Amino acid sequence: MLVNRTQQAWQGKKVAGALMIDVKSALNNVSRPVLSRRLMELEIELDLVRWTDSFMSDRKVKLVLEGREGEEHEVETGVPQGSPVAPILFTAYLSGIFDQVETACPGVQGLSFVDDVAWWADGKSEKEVAEALVRTATAALEWSGENGITFDRAKTEAMFLSKRRRKPIEKVRVGDDEIPFNQQATRWLGVWIDSKMALKEHHSARMKSARKAMGRIRRLTGQVGLCPGACIKALVACVQATALYGAELWWDDREGGG
Repeated sequence: MLVNRTQQAWQGKKVAGALMIDVKSALNNVSRPVLSRRLMELEIELDLVRWTDSFMSDRKVKLVLEGREGEEHEVETGVPQGSPVAPILFTAYLSGIFDQVETACPGVQGLSFVDDVAWWADGKSEKEVAEALVRTATAALEWSGENGITFDRAKTEAMFLSKRRRKPIEKVRVGDDEIPFNQQATRWLGVWIDSKMALKEHHSARMKSARKAMGRIRRLTGQVGLCPGACIKALVACVQATALYGAELWWDDREGGG
């Protein structure tokens, strides 16, 4: 989605930019009352809302260290980690930030995968994009403060997406911090994205990882031996899957080539 929207912006002679933020201690900070309210806003069936409220109620935790048990303490926030429903509930909880930020900052679009969130904006100039990202950060921090969510400063990144030479805008303000715009490719969800969307760094990184996987399989077969069928399965599962991660972003098979 980020790639497609950026290409559309370029067709309109615009530049684009993205601000990547990571939710800190994501599952631990989910508020039960806020989650119930959000599920109601999403028009989830009342039975599921009540089930969720019950699922998150009457929970206790205690520390066990070398066989010695500590006192029990009630747990009033957070969803149980390890439960298959936990990421679903967190996604519903976090979805409120997109409504608020996109309403407060027209033209800005958000996308996420669990606790990895990216904000995308376009404009006629790098200055216009940077200003939009500052407004976006302000609105996101306002929502997070109201809903008990914090962002990881160390994992916050910003980048311009433009084919033309960038003007010297070096940083974007996010709360009390100034985040530098990356001069090199930025890694998001396992994909290395450079400012011109060439994806050469991503291709190089994936091939390097695939060669390492190939080397491990070679050592394994040399030590214990594998039948040809098992070797093929290992190559497909480990080497091919590693090399082709994110390939749909750069591979063009319309004429049988990339």
